[in-house]
Amino acid sequence: MTASTTRADEYDVIVIGSGTCGATISRELSRRRKKVLMLEQGADVALQGSASGIVAVGRDFRVGPSLKATSAVTVGGSTSLYFSVCKLPTPETFARLGLDLSAQFEEVRRELPIAELPDEFLAPQTLRVRDSAQQLGFAMKKNLMLIDQSKCRDGAYSYDAKWKAKGYVAEAVASGASLRCGAKVQKVLVENGSAVGVEYVEKGRFVSQRRRSYAGKVVLSAGALSTPKLLMDCGIDNVGDRGFFCKPAYMVCGRVPGLRGKEAFLGYLDVDLGNGVYLGDGTMNASLFKLVMMSNFRWRQMFAHPETVAVGILINDSMGGEIRRDGQYRKQLTPQELHKLGKADVLARRILENARARNLFRTRLVAGIPGGALRHGAHFDHNLETQVRNLHVCDHSVISDVRITPTVTLISLGRYLAKRLAA
Repeated sequence: MTASTTRADEYDVIVIGSGTCGATISRELSRRRKKVLMLEQGADVALQGSASGIVAVGRDFRVGPSLKATSAVTVGGSTSLYFSVCKLPTPETFARLGLDLSAQFEEVRRELPIAELPDEFLAPQTLRVRDSAQQLGFAMKKNLMLIDQSKCRDGAYSYDAKWKAKGYVAEAVASGASLRCGAKVQKVLVENGSAVGVEYVEKGRFVSQRRRSYAGKVVLSAGALSTPKLLMDCGIDNVGDRGFFCKPAYMVCGRVPGLRGKEAFLGYLDVDLGNGVYLGDGTMNASLFKLVMMSNFRWRQMFAHPETVAVGILINDSMGGEIRRDGQYRKQLTPQELHKLGKADVLARRILENARARNLFRTRLVAGIPGGALRHGAHFDHNLETQVRNLHVCDHSVISDVRITPTVTLISLGRYLAKRLAA
């Protein structure tokens, strides 16, 4: 804009969302002296791994009949709740995405604490499951984890050791970026086919205020709960026309009387059955365990964490379902997928029975955060720019590889976009 048309509250870039991508983009741009505004609908709270801390930021949303996913509405987004498992992208991941992120990927690998954890991190419950699985011919292997091991004394579980996007947000603010919390974006402002800003409601202590901010570029990193609807409201065609994936999962649990277990990082070990189904160790920290037992109405098991062994079952589901005009997700698993889950259930029970676990039960099926709703060439170009000029999209919606965990790819994607926006 020229000086004569400059508006109040104007920025170089407005970033909607402060999760993995939003935090990365804001950090990189503010380091390059760009004027950045981050809008986060959640609050800026002290992140905690306690049950109350999880409940404070977690939000459930339905993705299908009796199938819900959990996101986090807070500064730093879903990295406040994730498990820190790190299944890295491959060249095929980038080919499916339609973007070459290899240079950014190498930068991220050098910067972040990505590594296998040593054996001292293996909890007694984990060892019981691993050894039983191995006896039955299922070799569970370690996953890479995004964990700062220096914060884990003697291999003890530590919530603070997990990498979180909130650290990038803090760096962005320190470099000059503005952060507004409690800011729920209502719509992207479009003039003559170009995004020029956003309209949002900012919650105050006693009253909410509708505001507008303007920028030369707008980036949607709002996540599954908001991005699809904001794009639809902008007139973007065929959002979610192929459906989405959501990685359904559940656990089979049992109790080994007398086992003296400890807390652990969930998802540290797993085995690929070769058909898109994974069996993994379900040992977790005590706070998350209590919430899982409560949500499954297993009141008697709430304090049985040290004696509980569990096998997690996860399926890489195919693309399907729909995203409705109101932004809601709806999906039904196929008969083939349900059959795979049933066969995996039998194997999980065999492993637990061989581990001498008693009173086996399964938890309810839950979904991961939906991905794959947008694709290169149809919804965005090589600059992650949509059909609306100067409106870019960068979050899990564009990830098309169901086999990976998204965190490292999203950080790489955020760096990729930031470099182009800075130019």
